[in-house]
Amino acid sequence: MRLGRSRPLVSIAVLAVLALGADACSSSPSNSHSGASGSAVPASAAADTVKVASAPTFGNVLVNSVGMALYTYGPDRGHNGMSNCSGSCAQAWPPLTVPAGTAPTRGTGVTGTLSAVKQANGTYQVTYDGLPLYTFVQDSASDQVTGNNVAGFSVAKPASSGSSTATSSSATTSTTSGRY
Repeated sequence: MRLGRSRPLVSIAVLAVLALGADACSSSPSNSHSGASGSAVPASAAADTVKVASAPTFGNVLVNSVGMALYTYGPDRGHNGMSNCSGSCAQAWPPLTVPAGTAPTRGTGVTGTLSAVKQANGTYQVTYDGLPLYTFVQDSASDQVTGNNVAGFSVAKPASSGSSTATSSSATTSTTSGRY
């Protein structure tokens, strides 16, 4: 193979890496840190969508596949997994999503119920015990939890093992419309 013929392949590979790097800085999937855009990138099949990690001051908290803290939003309670965070809210608090037809996966210590609920915008947002999960754009490192008690958001904590089903994990399609 001549060097000249491999250039298109190298160029494509470089562009793919750059595109993935840009998406990782500006998206909210389960396998990357979230940013301001809130766009979704498919989750890695090898990574757990939701894990448990220890955070200074907070103890055990839920985190995404790259260790960024996850949050719940108070106004989402009682809405069957539908998000009430849209527009500028979703820019600051990007939803944790998975591709359509993909069940979120749990890491060790995640004892609550994980699901993926189809939101009004067509994305599948991961829920934990019925509450949609979000990251926070101001968390810039995996040990940060800067969004707790900010604008109605609270850091998500694992359910006690006695209060939730440890084996439930399913993709759910919801046709309920929400304010997303």
